[in-house]
Amino acid sequence: MPTLSVVIITKNEEDNISRCIDSVRFADEVIVVSESNTSTAADAKQLGAKIFIRPWPGFGPQKNFGAAQAHGEWLLFLDADEEAPAALQKEIQHIIANASHDFYWLKIVTIFLGRPLRHLHGHNPRLMRKSAGSWTSHHLHEQLQTNTGRTITLGDNLSSVLHHPLYHHSHQTISAYRKQMAENTALDAQYMAKHDRHRSGRHIRPAVYLPYYLALRQFIKLYAYKRGMLDGYAGFMWASQSAHYEYVMGKKYLLLKSGQRQPHQPVLR
Repeated sequence: MPTLSVVIITKNEEDNISRCIDSVRFADEVIVVSESNTSTAADAKQLGAKIFIRPWPGFGPQKNFGAAQAHGEWLLFLDADEEAPAALQKEIQHIIANASHDFYWLKIVTIFLGRPLRHLHGHNPRLMRKSAGSWTSHHLHEQLQTNTGRTITLGDNLSSVLHHPLYHHSHQTISAYRKQMAENTALDAQYMAKHDRHRSGRHIRPAVYLPYYLALRQFIKLYAYKRGMLDGYAGFMWASQSAHYEYVMGKKYLLLKSGQRQPHQPVLR
């Protein structure tokens, strides 16, 4: 059986780290990269994980650092607020023993306000052969690439998709969501201002209607097209809060393009 290392990156996740590590005990090695020596790191060490303390350079660089510490032939990347249920554990073991690809996408089911969003799931490339590629250096919305620089995309001939979902335990309250949104929208806006591209890669221009357009498009996409309406109250709140995220991000982008720096704005490297 090929060996598997799990790489978990964390920022103050003491409420989630134990659940995450417990869900990947089938792996040969669990590596936790923490931005500081907090109780999160201490809890992870008690659970048998290998701990590395490293100041936060962004998602892409932090994942690559964790991968460099791993000894497994295969790597599974998780955030500390995620959980691999039993069905996914078995599927991963089967896949790495009978792999037809070097990269695999996981279906991510978000649990928001305590309820699973079964119709608003997404996919992320999380399982890979260690020797096959690495993450881009993006601070946010990092991408997985082959050693030749080709970006892994859903549906390409370089990757495949696992059937069973990974659970993402998202925010339990709207206020917690808004707190994280403040930092992430600033980082996204910086990227947009630098490249004149939306975080999805689409070209944009600094028009006054842009924040409203982004918000409306996001709500329609999630609530109607992806059928978030079938996820009840949690689905409506996820779609509306995601739309609000796009609106705030668009407003910050326009401020940057007009030359106005946002107060307490984090720096995108």
